[in-house]
Amino acid sequence: MICMPIDDSQMLCWLRSQLKVLSAWREELVCRNETDLEAVSRLEQHHQWLHAELERLDPGMRHHG
Repeated sequence: MICMPIDDSQMLCWLRSQLKVLSAWREELVCRNETDLEAVSRLEQHHQWLHAELERLDPGMRHHG
């Protein structure tokens, strides 16, 4: 859980951008011939964790895509 108080919209925007980066990285790994399933699984877990944290920190995020 992210424990620091985040009331800065720029920090939330940065965290959202990191979620997009994780998504792109995950897609790139899946498309490779020599895909490391363990790496994809770890990336997916991190993506899900960050997504849940963002929803907790910014409940309106669900409405922003």
